[in-house]
Amino acid sequence: MLVSAILIIFFTFGCARTEKISRPFEYSGYTEPQWEGSERISEYVTMSDGTKIAVDVFLPQTYMGKGEAPDKFPVVFQYTPYHRTTMDMETGKVVTAYPQHALFLSHGYAIAIADMRGTGASFGWMIVMDPVVCDDGKEVIDWIAAQPWCDGNVGMEGGSYVGWSQIACASRKPEALKCIVPMVAGLDGFMMKPGGIYSYAFMQFWSAFTNLLNRNMLVKDFRSVPPVPPVVDEDGDGSLVDEIPVDLNENGAFFDDYPWPVDPNSPPQYSDGEARNNHYYFNATMEHIAHPDGAPGTYDPDIIWCDRRFRDEKRPGDGLTAADINFALIPGVMESEIPVYNVGGWFDPFIRNTFELYATMKGTNPSKIVARPYYHQGISPAFAGSIGLRSELGDRAEFMMALGREELRWFDRWLKGIDNGIDTEPPIIIFVMNGEGYRLENEWPLDRQALTNFYFAPENTLAKAQPGAEGMDEYTADFTHNSGWEPDADTEWIAAVNDMVGKPRPKAQIFPRNRQQMMGVAETPPFRSKQDAQCLTYETPPLDQDVEVTGHPVVHVWASSTADYGDFFFYLVDVDENGESVLATERGHRAGFATLQDNDRMIPGRPGIDVLPELPWHGFNKADYEDKVFAGGNIVEIVTDLYPTSWVFKKGHRIRVAIACADWPTFKLHPELSPLNSPDAPDNIVPTITVYRDREHLSYIELPIIPKNQE
Repeated sequence: MLVSAILIIFFTFGCARTEKISRPFEYSGYTEPQWEGSERISEYVTMSDGTKIAVDVFLPQTYMGKGEAPDKFPVVFQYTPYHRTTMDMETGKVVTAYPQHALFLSHGYAIAIADMRGTGASFGWMIVMDPVVCDDGKEVIDWIAAQPWCDGNVGMEGGSYVGWSQIACASRKPEALKCIVPMVAGLDGFMMKPGGIYSYAFMQFWSAFTNLLNRNMLVKDFRSVPPVPPVVDEDGDGSLVDEIPVDLNENGAFFDDYPWPVDPNSPPQYSDGEARNNHYYFNATMEHIAHPDGAPGTYDPDIIWCDRRFRDEKRPGDGLTAADINFALIPGVMESEIPVYNVGGWFDPFIRNTFELYATMKGTNPSKIVARPYYHQGISPAFAGSIGLRSELGDRAEFMMALGREELRWFDRWLKGIDNGIDTEPPIIIFVMNGEGYRLENEWPLDRQALTNFYFAPENTLAKAQPGAEGMDEYTADFTHNSGWEPDADTEWIAAVNDMVGKPRPKAQIFPRNRQQMMGVAETPPFRSKQDAQCLTYETPPLDQDVEVTGHPVVHVWASSTADYGDFFFYLVDVDENGESVLATERGHRAGFATLQDNDRMIPGRPGIDVLPELPWHGFNKADYEDKVFAGGNIVEIVTDLYPTSWVFKKGHRIRVAIACADWPTFKLHPELSPLNSPDAPDNIVPTITVYRDREHLSYIELPIIPKNQE
């Protein structure tokens, strides 16, 4: 049901208002900033197995309000593998990476941030998204709640892996955890293999980035990352900078300069020339790498997932599967009944799963969701302006502060008990791109959607009428096709890190920016005119009116191939009057996973939870895979949803579907077609596919069209 035609968003803060206002992104009169500055506390919290976890706490410092200053605060907690805080090596200043933390502090919240075990300044090691991290998270929350500066109420926030960590902690049901705000949370049905195809570029990037962070490296010539601060000022001189060992060979790392365990005859050296007894920072870092007693160190995520072809295939180290570390957490979260505010981006790779979390858990957990026109790390001003979003919100700090004001409403409601109405307003906020902007909704998918089929038709057209005569179209795969845009990410720094840790260099010299390459954003709108020329395309005539597509588009394609194997990539594209095309949404799919499965199987053990929305799901287990699916001229129906979207195709524009058989280097090429994962390898098998479009083989895209002017 349409609740309001347009949400006018006022991104303002600090205005002198007495009127009580609480609506999306606008909040005043319920709470006001009463604190200035903060005091930082840093200490190790010991887990039940003896592992020491590094925690930084920021407490509001100077009270500017009326009456007696509170001495206990609700706490906003972040649980991260990406450095709890960072330190300026010149000044020694320690800061958080999140601008909204200052907002929370000013409103009387304490901030706590912890390095996961095996990362930052914490000790120990872990495997990616390790269940022990879930248990640690509960222990840290229990510790926070017991501190004299905490009032017993804890909320969590953060994005990506730090979004996953909130789901992980909530699944353990800590008593003090009262609400969470997972943003672009790193959950998906098949970890880093959307549609069964390996997300190669991102995993190369993420692997190098985490290797750099976990070894506390400072590779200044490639990707400068400020170091995580030590927890202990062992020499007591008031400076933490000199607690980081000297990089003797000046290669950006100290881990290769000293023997470990520490040799008393050759201990780590420090910039102040003073000896240390415990070498906390050095010993913690070395535990991240490996231990002579056999502890393996924190696992490289690329090594963990690259060769796992099936969702039920066990990973090295602990024998867990992709399902065990994400959707297996959902039953515990539902049992906790913890309120969840899901934050997603239309161009984020986890947006399908953001809606699945919302729709599946809304019956047990008070839930909200906002879907913004962002990639994983934001949006460029150029793209923002082109789709109707204020272009200045392309600035990361600006959009994080805007989101921070929305988080404040959530925390005030669930941590302070302020009845500001956020839990009674319509629970869904979507941004309609090229349309009316932000809009409130009550349900997802929208009840008023009209599912409309656009059939593949002769002369590469899309038509609402079903085809009559037999028809087919051939397309020869182009392994150089990629879905990215500038600025390209140079892989030289990745190669440098890989050299240091003994990994092969990336196959490509550059990685383009797109949905899957989550580090950074494209500078331009996602133009596809060049890429579409490398694809098989079908498109409508010019539209005679605006057409809003909001929901989950679904592609049905019948195809055969000259090769036994194949991957397909589908792109929903907006073509303007001048022929310039822009991506609206997309998704890939490995043809061997052709048979649809019950999507409730996404949660292992089948605990009777109805996974919503009802979307195509292919299981991705070994038993679900049909080897040599196209052998013998077999004609296969491929059914897959595209990432959800809310996009208005303007009058005079055309709707296009583009089909490719590769998206390299974003995705790894099919290993049976390109064993070397290289578009120009001499032993590649380059298939020609045939797409069928007749009454026995209806190939089409189903679009969720929203009728105009429906109240």
